[in-house]
Amino acid sequence: MQISKGSTDYRIYRILSEKQASGEKLGKELGITRTAVWKAVQKLKENSIQIESDANGYRIIGEKELNPYMVARIAFENGFEEIHFYDVIDSTNTRAREYGKPNVLFFANRQTAGRGRHGRRWVSDEGGLYFSITLSPPLDYTDLPKLTLIAGLSVAESIPDTEIKWPNDVLINGRKVCGILSELHGEVERPLVIIGIGINVENPAPENGISVSELFDISRKEVFELVLRNFSKNYRMLLNGSWNELRKEIERRCSTIGKKVRVVTSSDVIEGIAESIAEDGSLVVNGRKIYAGDCIHLR
Repeated sequence: MQISKGSTDYRIYRILSEKQASGEKLGKELGITRTAVWKAVQKLKENSIQIESDANGYRIIGEKELNPYMVARIAFENGFEEIHFYDVIDSTNTRAREYGKPNVLFFANRQTAGRGRHGRRWVSDEGGLYFSITLSPPLDYTDLPKLTLIAGLSVAESIPDTEIKWPNDVLINGRKVCGILSELHGEVERPLVIIGIGINVENPAPENGISVSELFDISRKEVFELVLRNFSKNYRMLLNGSWNELRKEIERRCSTIGKKVRVVTSSDVIEGIAESIAEDGSLVVNGRKIYAGDCIHLR
């Protein structure tokens, strides 16, 4: 299901979220017929919005958590222009790549082919959060890996007792609660960046993982809203030249720093002490910069 900011059904949802309104008033406010209002209201009802009507008009009396319109509201409040909502999909990153436009959010209740780095499977059972965002940032190509790090920071800021594992995981007590998959498509000069985020919230965690609900009473909606809000904040900071401030906070929260690690890159295996996150976002191991790879904590 696709929803844009200007769609009639979404505009009616926002109005009814704030006040009761008759079909006549909605029609006048939006410049549409009462028949168009009625059709939009039926569409809302079909998507888990409970609406009653009386002599004073329509009113929302309840709605399912993270229904398409609630997801849209949260996304639009944080700078996105459009959402694509799926109950079940193969992969939100795949759909984002096929659609190919920036400032769009893709959200699924369940994925059948969720994936991590190097094509690894990401189990995506119902109860977790699975979404991808698309960006076309005015950044140098070499700065794009920083987006994965600020996505990890955004998740870590949103869930208590978390730590970042370089380059793309978030952990609780050493167990993975979130994985991030960033992909680039399009022209080198202005690529489309896709950031896929999977978070175990209320779903049973895979082996060696953990779900937020095992430790904290935080709903999927709360986590989703916090992550988008924090990502919006951190993305603006990055574009406004505050990367060094972000880098220091990432480094402070990064459990990789100070540990003996083994990093497997496409061409080498590097082992040593992870010393810092460099200015360019690379991991410094024994004085050597590593830009991408599978990082294993040895102690």
